[in-house]
This record gives sequence, C-alpha cells and structure tokens, in this order.
Amino acid sequence: MLAEHQKRLLELYEKGVLTKEEARSCFMELEDEVDFLFEEEKSRLAFTLPSLKVFSSSKLKQDFHFSDIESMNISLTEGKIIFQKSKEDQIHFCLSYPQQAQDTLLPQIYLEKKSLHFHSKIPCQMIVSLPDQWMSVLDLGIGCADARLDFLPFEDISIHSHSDKKQQDIRVRPCQAISQHLHLELRQAPIYMIVSKEQGLRGRFESSQGMVQINRKKQTSPYICEKTGEKMVYLQVQTESSPLIMKGIKNVRIL
Repeated sequence: MLAEHQKRLLELYEKGVLTKEEARSCFMELEDEVDFLFEEEKSRLAFTLPSLKVFSSSKLKQDFHFSDIESMNISLTEGKIIFQKSKEDQIHFCLSYPQQAQDTLLPQIYLEKKSLHFHSKIPCQMIVSLPDQWMSVLDLGIGCADARLDFLPFEDISIHSHSDKKQQDIRVRPCQAISQHLHLELRQAPIYMIVSKEQGLRGRFESSQGMVQINRKKQTSPYICEKTGEKMVYLQVQTESSPLIMKGIKNVRIL
C-alpha cells in the first residue's frame, strides 16, 4: 500500500499538481525514513525513489550518462535512432527535438533497478553510445523512425513497428562477440542487415502475404535457413511485405 501511495505522489509531482515542497512533505508523512532524493540543476531534474529514478529536461538537446544498465525499453514514433559503440565505460544518451517542441512537455527517461525506459510521441533524434560490454534485453519500437543499429551488445533483441513506411531506412548489424536472438516485426519498411562472414545464422522469415523477399529473390513463407559459424544469430522476421537485404551471408542451407 505504501508503494502505491508513493507512486501516486510521484505521478502528481510529474504532472505539476504538487510542488517539490508539497511532494517532499507528503513523502515524509508516509514514511519518515523513505530513501528519496530531489536533485535539481537548472533544466535537468533527477528524482529518486527506492527503486525508481526519473530524468527530465526542458532543453531541446539533452545529454545523459548512465551506468549499471542491463536492459532497455525504447519507443519512438518519428525521427531517427542510432546505436553505436562508445570508448567510454558509461552509456551515453543524446536526444534532440525539433524547435516546434519548445512548448511541449518532453518525454522523460525512467530507470528502474537495472532497466531503462524511454517512450517519445514527439519526433526526435536519439544517439545511444554503448560501452563494449554484454547486456541482456533490448525492446525497441521504432514507429516510422529511421534506425541505424551498428552496435547491439544485447543477448535478446526485439525491433518492431506497426506504422513503418516503405521509405524508412532500417539498418541492423548483429554483434560478433556473442550469440544473439534477434526478432524483427515490421509491416513494409526494407531491412538492411550486415552479418559477419564468420557468424552462424539460423533464420525464420514469415510474411502474412505468403511470400518473403530476401536479397531481391522471392521465397515461400515461412522460409527457414541456417549457416554454420561462430556466435550464432537466431533470427526471426515477421512482416507483411518488408524486403530483406542481407550482406555477408554465403553458403546458406535451406531447411
């Protein structure tokens, strides 16, 4: 019950119904020893509860650094998202919003335990720089945003959209250092995937229209194939009409 009251107070504070002082007073009344922190810096706010942190900013260009994150749940509607390798030990988020978003309540980043959550209904550009270390799960909703995913050190990856377009640019590069489960669920956007020649592949491609297009060749759905190699990529693609271009794949055996 205490946790429910705390969550409700946090929602009221985020919506501006309660001021910082009023929220602080309410938390103190609920429990004198609640472990929380208000930290405010000009346009950036970090608000900490026992298992939840909220990061927000009113700037159109934002930079955040995080550490000790194992999973991510990210959702965009429009814009562009880039995943790239970082030379730093921390995760770096760089967010850019268009000028017309100036008077809009910009989305927040939530950290719960070792999981990061970000959902934006406003068009934005996001650059995520990741250190060279293993992570567990990435759930990525791309909407109709372009995606250049050059570095994905996740064991389990889901990339999906129900509003993607034929003109959308989606580029995915599986990680060579670990075996991965990669699931893509799209409607019609073309998918460009680069797989290392040394990597193994076990793929299943399905289309609701009965045919899948792989490297400009039509195949009957479901199309199942495999390739021997190191660090397997377990790939599942579900689509209506998205063509798939795969680079670096040779000697594929159809099952």
